[in-house]
Amino acid sequence: MTVINAIYKALKREFACIFLESSHSFRKRRGNHRFSDEKSAGSCGGSMTVFDKLTDELLIEILIRLPQKQANICKCVSIRFRSLISRSYFIRRYVNYHQNNNCFGLYYQSQLLFPKIRPSEIQKDIAFGFPMFESPGFSLSFIKKEILQFLASNNGLVLCCAPLRNPIVYIVCNPLTKQWIPLPSPPTNIKTVYIGFICNPRYSCNDDDERGSFKVVRIEVVNCNSHWDLSDTLKLEIFCSVSGRWREEYFMSNSTHDHGFFCGWDSWCPSAVVCDGLLYWNSVSNSGIFCYDPYNGECRTIKLPHEIRNQVRHFRYISGNCCLGEYADRLRYFYFSRKSWNYRVWELKNGGGCEWLLLHEVELDEMKCGDKNIDKNKMGLLSPHPLNQDILFFWCPAELPSFTIRIVEYDMEKKLLTLPCLLRDARVISFFFPLFSPFVLPCWPTAVPPIQQHGLS
Repeated sequence: MTVINAIYKALKREFACIFLESSHSFRKRRGNHRFSDEKSAGSCGGSMTVFDKLTDELLIEILIRLPQKQANICKCVSIRFRSLISRSYFIRRYVNYHQNNNCFGLYYQSQLLFPKIRPSEIQKDIAFGFPMFESPGFSLSFIKKEILQFLASNNGLVLCCAPLRNPIVYIVCNPLTKQWIPLPSPPTNIKTVYIGFICNPRYSCNDDDERGSFKVVRIEVVNCNSHWDLSDTLKLEIFCSVSGRWREEYFMSNSTHDHGFFCGWDSWCPSAVVCDGLLYWNSVSNSGIFCYDPYNGECRTIKLPHEIRNQVRHFRYISGNCCLGEYADRLRYFYFSRKSWNYRVWELKNGGGCEWLLLHEVELDEMKCGDKNIDKNKMGLLSPHPLNQDILFFWCPAELPSFTIRIVEYDMEKKLLTLPCLLRDARVISFFFPLFSPFVLPCWPTAVPPIQQHGLS
Protein backbone atom coordinates (compact mmCIF):
# COMPACT_ATOMS: atom_id res chain seq x y z
CA MET A 1 0.00 0.00 0.00
CA THR A 2 2.95 2.35 0.64
CA VAL A 3 4.14 1.83 -2.94
CA ILE A 4 0.63 2.46 -4.32
CA ASN A 5 0.27 5.67 -2.31
CA ALA A 6 3.65 6.83 -3.56
CA ILE A 7 2.61 6.14 -7.16
CA TYR A 8 -0.68 7.94 -6.57
CA LYS A 9 1.06 11.06 -5.27
CA ALA A 10 3.64 11.01 -8.04
CA LEU A 11 0.94 10.77 -10.71
CA LYS A 12 -1.19 13.66 -9.45
CA ARG A 13 0.47 16.31 -11.61
CA GLU A 14 0.59 14.15 -14.73
CA PHE A 15 -2.99 13.02 -14.19
CA ALA A 16 -4.17 16.64 -14.04
CA CYS A 17 -2.52 17.31 -17.39
CA ILE A 18 -3.97 14.12 -18.88
CA PHE A 19 -7.42 14.87 -17.59
CA LEU A 20 -7.53 18.44 -18.92
CA GLU A 21 -6.25 17.34 -22.32
CA SER A 22 -8.62 14.37 -22.46
CA SER A 23 -11.66 16.32 -21.34
CA HIS A 24 -11.04 18.96 -24.02
CA SER A 25 -10.58 16.26 -26.66
CA PHE A 26 -13.71 14.45 -25.41
CA ARG A 27 -15.88 17.57 -25.69
CA LYS A 28 -14.69 18.16 -29.26
CA ARG A 29 -15.60 14.59 -30.26
CA ARG A 30 -19.02 14.37 -28.56
CA GLY A 31 -20.80 14.98 -31.85
CA ASN A 32 -19.68 11.71 -33.43
CA HIS A 33 -20.04 9.67 -30.19
CA ARG A 34 -16.59 8.14 -30.56
CA PHE A 35 -13.73 7.51 -28.19
CA SER A 36 -10.19 6.81 -29.27
CA ASP A 37 -7.98 5.11 -26.73
CA GLU A 38 -4.84 6.45 -28.39
CA LYS A 39 -6.06 10.05 -28.18
CA SER A 40 -8.38 10.01 -25.19
CA ALA A 41 -6.04 7.95 -23.04
CA GLY A 42 -4.62 11.40 -22.86
CA SER A 43 -1.13 12.68 -22.73
CA CYS A 44 0.53 16.01 -22.82
CA GLY A 45 2.24 15.78 -26.16
CA GLY A 46 0.59 12.59 -27.45
CA SER A 47 3.16 10.08 -26.13
CA MET A 48 2.30 7.03 -24.05
CA THR A 49 1.71 7.92 -20.41
CA VAL A 50 2.58 6.05 -17.27
CA PHE A 51 -1.12 5.09 -16.93
CA ASP A 52 -0.83 2.97 -20.07
CA LYS A 53 1.92 0.96 -18.40
CA LEU A 54 -0.16 0.13 -15.31
CA THR A 55 -2.19 -3.03 -14.95
CA ASP A 56 -5.94 -2.74 -14.41
CA GLU A 57 -5.61 -3.81 -10.79
CA LEU A 58 -2.98 -1.19 -10.02
CA LEU A 59 -4.96 1.51 -11.82
CA ILE A 60 -8.04 0.60 -9.77
CA GLU A 61 -5.96 0.87 -6.59
CA ILE A 62 -5.13 4.44 -7.60
CA LEU A 63 -8.60 5.47 -8.78
CA ILE A 64 -10.42 4.30 -5.65
CA ARG A 65 -8.48 6.90 -3.68
CA LEU A 66 -10.13 9.77 -5.55
CA PRO A 67 -13.16 11.63 -4.15
CA GLN A 68 -16.51 10.53 -5.56
CA LYS A 69 -16.99 13.45 -7.94
CA GLN A 70 -13.50 13.23 -9.41
CA ALA A 71 -13.72 9.44 -9.74
CA ASN A 72 -16.93 9.74 -11.79
CA ILE A 73 -15.47 12.49 -13.96
CA CYS A 74 -12.57 10.15 -14.78
CA LYS A 75 -14.95 8.17 -16.98
CA CYS A 76 -14.33 10.89 -19.58
CA VAL A 77 -10.59 10.25 -19.71
CA SER A 78 -10.67 7.12 -21.91
CA ILE A 79 -12.57 3.98 -22.79
CA ARG A 80 -10.33 2.06 -20.42
CA PHE A 81 -11.06 4.40 -17.50
CA ARG A 82 -14.79 4.36 -18.23
CA SER A 83 -14.85 0.57 -18.44
CA LEU A 84 -12.96 0.09 -15.16
CA ILE A 85 -14.97 2.63 -13.17
CA SER A 86 -18.30 1.27 -14.44
CA ARG A 87 -17.66 -2.27 -13.21
CA SER A 88 -19.30 -3.60 -10.08
CA TYR A 89 -15.88 -4.81 -8.95
CA PHE A 90 -14.50 -1.25 -8.97
CA ILE A 91 -17.54 0.12 -7.14
CA ARG A 92 -17.28 -2.56 -4.44
CA ARG A 93 -13.60 -1.75 -3.99
CA TYR A 94 -14.38 1.96 -3.84
CA VAL A 95 -17.15 1.47 -1.26
CA ASN A 96 -14.91 -0.71 0.90
CA TYR A 97 -12.13 1.87 0.78
CA HIS A 98 -14.45 4.79 1.65
CA GLN A 99 -16.82 2.92 3.96
CA ASN A 100 -16.33 5.48 6.73
CA ASN A 101 -17.01 8.45 4.45
CA ASN A 102 -20.80 8.26 4.22
CA CYS A 103 -22.79 11.46 4.76
CA PHE A 104 -25.79 11.77 7.05
CA GLY A 105 -28.70 14.20 7.17
CA LEU A 106 -32.30 14.41 8.32
CA TYR A 107 -35.15 14.99 5.93
CA TYR A 108 -38.08 16.72 7.52
CA GLN A 109 -41.51 17.70 6.33
CA SER A 110 -44.02 19.54 8.39
CA GLN A 111 -47.54 20.61 7.63
CA LEU A 112 -50.64 20.16 9.66
CA LEU A 113 -51.60 16.47 9.90
CA PHE A 114 -51.25 15.25 6.32
CA PRO A 115 -47.70 16.23 5.30
CA LYS A 116 -47.75 17.50 1.72
CA ILE A 117 -44.74 19.42 0.52
CA ARG A 118 -43.78 20.93 -2.77
CA PRO A 119 -40.69 19.51 -4.44
CA SER A 120 -38.63 22.65 -3.75
CA GLU A 121 -39.24 22.18 -0.02
CA ILE A 122 -38.12 18.52 0.17
CA GLN A 123 -34.36 18.78 0.28
CA LYS A 124 -31.38 18.41 2.58
CA ASP A 125 -33.05 20.45 5.28
CA ILE A 126 -30.68 19.31 8.00
CA ALA A 127 -27.16 18.18 7.23
CA PHE A 128 -24.31 17.88 9.68
CA GLY A 129 -21.36 19.59 8.09
CA PHE A 130 -21.03 17.39 5.01
CA PRO A 131 -20.07 19.43 1.90
CA MET A 132 -21.96 17.04 -0.38
CA PHE A 133 -25.27 18.29 1.01
CA GLU A 134 -24.28 21.87 0.20
CA SER A 135 -24.08 21.19 -3.53
CA PRO A 136 -26.67 23.19 -5.51
CA GLY A 137 -29.84 21.35 -6.39
CA PHE A 138 -29.57 18.53 -3.88
CA SER A 139 -33.34 18.09 -3.57
CA LEU A 140 -36.37 16.60 -5.25
CA SER A 141 -37.08 19.80 -7.16
CA PHE A 142 -36.10 18.16 -10.44
CA ILE A 143 -39.39 16.24 -10.34
CA LYS A 144 -41.59 18.96 -11.77
CA LYS A 145 -45.23 19.83 -11.18
CA GLU A 146 -45.80 17.42 -8.31
CA ILE A 147 -46.67 17.82 -4.64
CA LEU A 148 -44.53 15.15 -3.06
CA GLN A 149 -44.46 13.39 0.28
CA PHE A 150 -41.20 11.93 1.54
CA LEU A 151 -41.72 8.33 2.66
CA ALA A 152 -38.44 6.45 3.13
CA SER A 153 -34.85 6.09 1.98
CA ASN A 154 -32.27 3.33 1.73
CA ASN A 155 -28.78 3.13 0.23
CA GLY A 156 -28.99 6.64 -1.20
CA LEU A 157 -32.36 6.20 -2.96
CA VAL A 158 -35.53 7.95 -1.82
CA LEU A 159 -39.11 6.72 -2.00
CA CYS A 160 -41.71 9.47 -2.22
CA CYS A 161 -45.26 9.71 -3.49
CA ALA A 162 -47.65 12.11 -5.14
CA PRO A 163 -50.51 11.70 -2.64
CA LEU A 164 -52.95 13.93 -4.49
CA ARG A 165 -52.88 11.69 -7.55
CA ASN A 166 -55.72 9.23 -7.98
CA PRO A 167 -54.54 6.52 -8.00
CA ILE A 168 -51.56 7.36 -5.83
CA VAL A 169 -48.19 7.52 -7.61
CA TYR A 170 -44.96 6.30 -6.04
CA ILE A 171 -41.58 7.59 -7.22
CA VAL A 172 -38.06 6.29 -6.56
CA CYS A 173 -35.25 8.76 -7.08
CA ASN A 174 -31.67 9.66 -6.29
CA PRO A 175 -31.47 13.30 -5.10
CA LEU A 176 -27.76 13.44 -5.95
CA THR A 177 -27.81 12.18 -9.55
CA LYS A 178 -31.38 13.44 -10.20
CA GLN A 179 -32.43 10.08 -11.60
CA TRP A 180 -36.05 9.16 -10.91
CA ILE A 181 -38.67 6.71 -12.06
CA PRO A 182 -42.40 6.32 -11.32
CA LEU A 183 -43.83 2.98 -10.22
CA PRO A 184 -46.95 1.31 -11.59
CA SER A 185 -50.09 1.94 -9.56
CA PRO A 186 -50.50 -0.38 -6.55
CA PRO A 187 -53.35 -2.94 -6.53
CA THR A 188 -55.44 -0.74 -4.20
CA ASN A 189 -55.62 3.00 -3.71
CA ILE A 190 -55.59 2.84 0.10
CA LYS A 191 -53.35 5.74 1.13
CA THR A 192 -53.14 5.08 4.87
CA VAL A 193 -50.69 2.19 4.86
CA TYR A 194 -47.41 1.28 6.49
CA ILE A 195 -44.52 1.72 4.06
CA GLY A 196 -41.25 -0.16 3.68
CA PHE A 197 -38.49 0.49 1.16
CA ILE A 198 -35.28 -1.48 0.63
CA CYS A 199 -32.64 -1.11 -2.06
CA ASN A 200 -30.03 -3.67 -3.12
CA PRO A 201 -27.45 -1.65 -5.08
CA ARG A 202 -25.64 -3.14 -8.04
CA TYR A 203 -22.24 -3.10 -6.34
CA SER A 204 -23.51 -5.52 -3.69
CA CYS A 205 -23.73 -8.22 -6.37
CA ASN A 206 -20.84 -10.36 -7.56
CA ASP A 207 -21.93 -10.50 -11.19
CA ASP A 208 -21.20 -7.42 -13.31
CA ASP A 209 -24.32 -8.16 -15.36
CA GLU A 210 -26.56 -8.26 -12.29
CA ARG A 211 -28.80 -5.21 -11.96
CA GLY A 212 -29.42 -3.44 -8.71
CA SER A 213 -32.96 -3.73 -7.42
CA PHE A 214 -35.40 -2.34 -4.89
CA LYS A 215 -38.65 -3.34 -3.26
CA VAL A 216 -41.56 -1.31 -1.91
CA VAL A 217 -43.86 -2.81 0.71
CA ARG A 218 -47.32 -1.48 1.58
CA ILE A 219 -49.08 -2.92 4.64
CA GLU A 220 -52.80 -2.48 5.16
CA VAL A 221 -54.48 -3.56 8.39
CA VAL A 222 -57.75 -5.09 7.19
CA ASN A 223 -61.12 -5.39 8.95
CA CYS A 224 -60.62 -2.29 11.11
CA ASN A 225 -63.41 0.25 11.54
CA SER A 226 -61.37 2.80 13.48
CA HIS A 227 -57.73 3.70 14.00
CA TRP A 228 -57.65 1.98 17.39
CA ASP A 229 -59.31 -1.32 16.40
CA LEU A 230 -57.23 -4.49 16.36
CA SER A 231 -57.17 -6.96 13.51
CA ASP A 232 -55.55 -10.37 13.11
CA THR A 233 -54.91 -9.92 9.37
CA LEU A 234 -52.44 -7.88 7.39
CA LYS A 235 -52.50 -7.38 3.67
CA LEU A 236 -49.08 -6.83 2.10
CA GLU A 237 -48.58 -5.35 -1.36
CA ILE A 238 -45.00 -5.78 -2.58
CA PHE A 239 -43.46 -4.15 -5.64
CA CYS A 240 -40.23 -5.53 -7.10
CA SER A 241 -38.21 -3.50 -9.60
CA VAL A 242 -36.95 -6.65 -11.32
CA SER A 243 -40.41 -7.93 -12.25
CA GLY A 244 -41.93 -4.45 -12.54
CA ARG A 245 -45.12 -5.72 -10.88
CA TRP A 246 -46.99 -5.64 -7.59
CA ARG A 247 -48.00 -8.82 -5.81
CA GLU A 248 -50.21 -9.41 -2.77
CA GLU A 249 -49.67 -11.47 0.36
CA TYR A 250 -51.72 -11.95 3.54
CA PHE A 251 -50.39 -12.55 7.02
CA MET A 252 -52.62 -13.79 9.84
CA SER A 253 -51.64 -13.90 13.51
CA ASN A 254 -52.46 -16.81 15.77
CA SER A 255 -54.17 -14.70 18.41
CA THR A 256 -55.67 -11.23 18.20
CA HIS A 257 -54.94 -10.70 21.88
CA ASP A 258 -51.26 -11.62 21.68
CA HIS A 259 -50.43 -10.51 18.15
CA GLY A 260 -53.02 -7.91 17.18
CA PHE A 261 -52.25 -5.21 14.67
CA PHE A 262 -52.98 -1.53 14.94
CA CYS A 263 -54.43 0.29 11.99
CA GLY A 264 -52.25 3.12 10.70
CA TRP A 265 -53.16 6.69 11.51
CA ASP A 266 -54.47 8.93 8.76
CA SER A 267 -51.79 11.53 9.36
CA TRP A 268 -48.79 9.40 10.23
CA CYS A 269 -47.82 5.90 9.16
CA PRO A 270 -44.12 5.50 9.98
CA SER A 271 -41.91 3.86 7.39
CA ALA A 272 -39.93 0.73 8.21
CA VAL A 273 -36.40 0.70 9.57
CA VAL A 274 -34.10 -1.31 7.31
CA CYS A 275 -31.58 -3.43 9.17
CA ASP A 276 -29.48 -6.25 7.72
CA GLY A 277 -31.85 -6.80 4.79
CA LEU A 278 -35.04 -6.90 6.90
CA LEU A 279 -37.86 -4.39 7.41
CA TYR A 280 -38.98 -3.47 10.93
CA TRP A 281 -42.08 -1.50 11.97
CA ASN A 282 -42.53 -0.27 15.51
CA SER A 283 -46.22 0.59 15.27
CA VAL A 284 -47.83 -2.33 13.40
CA SER A 285 -48.02 -5.07 16.02
CA ASN A 286 -49.66 -4.56 19.38
CA SER A 287 -47.23 -6.93 21.07
CA GLY A 288 -43.86 -5.95 19.65
CA ILE A 289 -41.91 -5.07 16.53
CA PHE A 290 -43.23 -6.42 13.26
CA CYS A 291 -40.50 -7.85 11.02
CA TYR A 292 -40.78 -8.73 7.33
CA ASP A 293 -38.19 -10.38 5.12
CA PRO A 294 -38.82 -8.94 1.62
CA TYR A 295 -36.72 -11.63 -0.07
CA ASN A 296 -38.12 -14.72 1.63
CA GLY A 297 -41.62 -13.40 2.35
CA GLU A 298 -41.46 -14.33 6.04
CA CYS A 299 -43.22 -12.33 8.78
CA ARG A 300 -42.82 -12.43 12.54
CA THR A 301 -43.21 -10.32 15.67
CA ILE A 302 -40.25 -9.58 17.92
CA LYS A 303 -41.22 -9.03 21.53
CA LEU A 304 -40.01 -5.85 23.18
CA PRO A 305 -37.59 -5.88 26.14
CA HIS A 306 -39.37 -7.54 29.04
CA GLU A 307 -38.89 -4.51 31.33
CA ILE A 308 -41.26 -2.37 29.28
CA ARG A 309 -43.70 -4.72 27.54
CA ASN A 310 -46.69 -3.72 29.64
CA GLN A 311 -45.80 -0.01 29.64
CA VAL A 312 -45.48 0.19 25.88
CA ARG A 313 -48.98 -1.21 25.31
CA HIS A 314 -50.43 1.91 26.93
CA PHE A 315 -48.07 4.63 25.70
CA ARG A 316 -46.94 3.25 22.33
CA TYR A 317 -48.37 5.94 20.11
CA ILE A 318 -47.61 9.05 22.13
CA SER A 319 -45.27 11.03 19.90
CA GLY A 320 -41.65 10.93 21.03
CA ASN A 321 -42.23 8.07 23.43
CA CYS A 322 -40.29 5.40 21.53
CA CYS A 323 -38.48 4.87 18.24
CA LEU A 324 -36.53 2.31 16.26
CA GLY A 325 -33.13 2.73 14.68
CA GLU A 326 -30.20 0.93 13.13
CA TYR A 327 -26.46 1.07 13.62
CA ALA A 328 -23.92 -1.22 11.92
CA ASP A 329 -26.66 -3.72 10.95
CA ARG A 330 -27.88 -3.88 14.55
CA LEU A 331 -31.45 -3.01 15.46
CA ARG A 332 -31.89 -0.57 18.34
CA TYR A 333 -34.94 0.34 20.39
CA PHE A 334 -35.29 3.62 22.28
CA TYR A 335 -37.91 4.22 24.94
CA PHE A 336 -38.91 6.95 27.36
CA SER A 337 -40.69 5.77 30.49
CA ARG A 338 -43.35 8.16 31.77
CA LYS A 339 -43.47 6.09 34.91
CA SER A 340 -39.84 6.40 35.99
CA TRP A 341 -38.90 9.42 33.79
CA ASN A 342 -35.86 7.85 32.22
CA TYR A 343 -34.57 6.98 28.76
CA ARG A 344 -33.29 3.55 27.83
CA VAL A 345 -31.61 2.11 24.74
CA TRP A 346 -31.55 -1.59 23.82
CA GLU A 347 -29.90 -3.49 20.99
CA LEU A 348 -31.23 -6.71 19.51
CA LYS A 349 -28.66 -9.45 19.89
CA ASN A 350 -27.34 -11.41 16.91
CA GLY A 351 -29.29 -14.36 15.63
CA GLY A 352 -32.58 -12.56 15.00
CA GLY A 353 -34.15 -13.78 18.24
CA CYS A 354 -36.02 -11.77 20.85
CA GLU A 355 -33.17 -11.14 23.28
CA TRP A 356 -32.28 -7.52 23.94
CA LEU A 357 -29.13 -6.01 25.41
CA LEU A 358 -29.51 -2.82 27.48
CA LEU A 359 -26.91 -0.33 26.20
CA HIS A 360 -27.81 2.89 27.99
CA GLU A 361 -30.07 4.13 30.77
CA VAL A 362 -30.26 7.67 32.04
CA GLU A 363 -32.59 9.55 34.37
CA LEU A 364 -34.00 12.78 33.06
CA ASP A 365 -32.31 14.69 35.89
CA GLU A 366 -28.92 13.22 34.91
CA MET A 367 -29.03 14.68 31.40
CA LYS A 368 -26.93 17.86 31.21
CA CYS A 369 -28.07 20.73 28.99
CA GLY A 370 -25.42 22.50 26.95
CA ASP A 371 -27.82 25.23 25.80
CA LYS A 372 -30.37 27.28 27.67
CA ASN A 373 -32.87 26.89 24.82
CA ILE A 374 -33.23 23.16 25.46
CA ASP A 375 -36.19 22.18 27.64
CA LYS A 376 -35.50 18.55 28.45
CA ASN A 377 -38.87 18.18 30.18
CA LYS A 378 -40.65 18.62 26.83
CA MET A 379 -38.40 16.53 24.59
CA GLY A 380 -39.49 13.69 22.35
CA LEU A 381 -37.44 10.89 20.81
CA LEU A 382 -36.64 11.49 17.18
CA SER A 383 -34.00 9.21 15.65
CA PRO A 384 -30.66 7.57 16.40
CA HIS A 385 -27.62 8.61 14.43
CA PRO A 386 -26.94 5.77 11.94
CA LEU A 387 -23.23 6.62 11.68
CA ASN A 388 -22.44 7.38 15.33
CA GLN A 389 -23.45 4.84 17.94
CA ASP A 390 -23.28 7.37 20.80
CA ILE A 391 -25.58 10.03 19.32
CA LEU A 392 -29.36 10.20 19.63
CA PHE A 393 -31.62 12.97 18.32
CA PHE A 394 -34.55 14.51 20.15
CA TRP A 395 -36.97 17.27 19.29
CA CYS A 396 -38.23 19.92 21.65
CA PRO A 397 -40.51 22.97 21.26
CA ALA A 398 -38.87 26.24 20.36
CA GLU A 399 -39.98 29.42 22.11
CA LEU A 400 -40.40 31.47 18.94
CA PRO A 401 -41.98 31.42 16.49
CA SER A 402 -45.00 29.52 17.71
CA PHE A 403 -45.59 25.90 16.71
CA THR A 404 -41.95 25.30 15.87
CA ILE A 405 -39.53 22.71 17.17
CA ARG A 406 -35.78 22.35 17.42
CA ILE A 407 -33.49 19.39 16.90
CA VAL A 408 -31.48 18.37 19.96
CA GLU A 409 -28.42 16.13 19.93
CA TYR A 410 -27.74 13.82 22.86
CA ASP A 411 -24.35 12.23 23.53
CA MET A 412 -25.02 9.03 25.47
CA GLU A 413 -21.42 8.74 26.64
CA LYS A 414 -21.27 12.28 28.03
CA LYS A 415 -24.99 12.44 28.93
CA LEU A 416 -24.97 15.86 27.30
CA LEU A 417 -27.75 17.63 25.35
CA THR A 418 -26.66 20.20 22.75
CA LEU A 419 -28.00 21.99 19.70
CA PRO A 420 -26.12 20.48 16.74
CA CYS A 421 -24.25 22.65 14.27
CA LEU A 422 -26.57 22.61 11.28
CA LEU A 423 -26.25 24.02 7.79
CA ARG A 424 -29.81 25.31 8.10
CA ASP A 425 -31.96 26.67 10.90
CA ALA A 426 -33.44 23.68 12.68
CA ARG A 427 -36.75 25.29 13.51
CA VAL A 428 -39.48 23.21 11.93
CA ILE A 429 -43.15 24.17 11.79
CA SER A 430 -45.20 21.40 13.35
CA PHE A 431 -48.72 21.73 14.76
CA PHE A 432 -48.98 18.09 15.80
CA PHE A 433 -45.67 16.18 15.74
CA PRO A 434 -42.59 16.36 13.52
CA LEU A 435 -41.98 13.98 10.64
CA PHE A 436 -38.28 13.26 10.30
CA SER A 437 -36.44 10.58 8.40
CA PRO A 438 -32.70 9.82 8.53
CA PHE A 439 -30.96 9.92 5.18
CA VAL A 440 -27.54 8.33 4.61
CA LEU A 441 -25.74 9.28 1.42
CA PRO A 442 -23.37 6.44 0.41
CA CYS A 443 -19.83 7.19 -0.67
CA TRP A 444 -20.76 6.01 -4.20
CA PRO A 445 -24.04 7.10 -5.84
CA THR A 446 -26.66 4.38 -6.25
CA ALA A 447 -28.15 4.15 -9.72
CA VAL A 448 -31.95 3.96 -9.93
CA PRO A 449 -32.62 0.46 -11.32
CA PRO A 450 -34.69 0.40 -14.52
CA ILE A 451 -38.23 -0.99 -14.38
CA GLN A 452 -41.12 -1.20 -16.78
CA GLN A 453 -41.90 2.41 -17.59
CA HIS A 454 -45.18 3.95 -16.41
CA GLY A 455 -45.09 7.66 -17.13
CA LEU A 456 -46.77 10.39 -15.12
CA SER A 457 -49.53 11.96 -17.18
